[in-house]
Amino acid sequence: MPIEYFYSEPDNVLCVKVDIPVVLAEEEVQIIVDNIAALPELAQKVDHIDARLDDFDARPIFIHENGDRWISVIEEEGWERFGWHWSTHRQPVVKKVLVSGILHKQIYYVDKHDIVKHVGEDIPFADDVTLDVAQPVVNEDNVYIKLKHKKIDMRWDLRRGSRLQQTGVMIFQVKVVEDRQIFVNVCPQLDRKCVKGVNLLKDGELESWGTDTTPIFWGASNVIRENSGAILGNVPTNSASLFQTVDLDIVPTGTYRMCFDATEVTPGGAATSAYTLTAEVVFYNRHGRVVSSESQSWTASQIPDNSTTRYCLNAMAPEEARSALVRFTFDPNSAVNAAQVLIDNVMLECTRVQNQYYEKYYTG
Repeated sequence: MPIEYFYSEPDNVLCVKVDIPVVLAEEEVQIIVDNIAALPELAQKVDHIDARLDDFDARPIFIHENGDRWISVIEEEGWERFGWHWSTHRQPVVKKVLVSGILHKQIYYVDKHDIVKHVGEDIPFADDVTLDVAQPVVNEDNVYIKLKHKKIDMRWDLRRGSRLQQTGVMIFQVKVVEDRQIFVNVCPQLDRKCVKGVNLLKDGELESWGTDTTPIFWGASNVIRENSGAILGNVPTNSASLFQTVDLDIVPTGTYRMCFDATEVTPGGAATSAYTLTAEVVFYNRHGRVVSSESQSWTASQIPDNSTTRYCLNAMAPEEARSALVRFTFDPNSAVNAAQVLIDNVMLECTRVQNQYYEKYYTG
């Protein structure tokens, strides 16, 4: 499963110049090579012919035309990004590709004694291919041809025992490519990123404890350890809290989702439940001041007893956010409450970046 990264872009960005190959044209080419070979002796038949291409090469053939003919195409494709500027010189255009090479063959034949022998030959060839549509280029020196061999089909006809008529059909793909330079914006501050599915909280399962009332990675008050999490309201009539600060990996303009499992616990069986559980995500700036917060509360009637329910809360980090606080608050009716709340599997993740400049790309 791929990990998705979303980066927020600051005002100052870093641009670098890179070379990129731009495919100007792509054609499938068929070249036919005919020749007649004389075998060194009389043969009953030709068993087969193995063929391959050696010294295979191709080069573009340029013509120069009036630039007025191409200016609309060039402007439409945004050539200024590649450093092209209008000049009074005639525009170089690729119209043909010259293909050349050597067709090497090994001819396997059966002599009059029924022995299979072979003889080799090299047939040079050259041909030009006209592109369906001529292509203007920025710089002739940066244009080259990429060839992909696809198939060689050999056909033959043995005449008079030693005269071999052969036809080689070569089919391959030709790509006309130009290396162009362009400035690209590299992602700055790669340590600050939004990664889906990664829990930003330490020990979200609440498994690490110093003592039964002191979790190692969480701050806690009136909380006690439970095998499957932390119970808020060790003393049911007193308030309780459980919290953790995230100092790293908070991305400005990020959308965050905090989820947790909650279960009502009633020690000793049936008891009166009268409390409110509040979950909140608070964002701070670099000076430690609160810049934004999101919270949601659930009453005792909304949290089932003896069964686990997953609750979630969404929060948006403002542009100045640098850290966050996840906090649970247990607020009982001290006169009658006898219930507790078990919290487990707490997760805070960044789901996307909602930077204003990129909003149209990330929404939806």
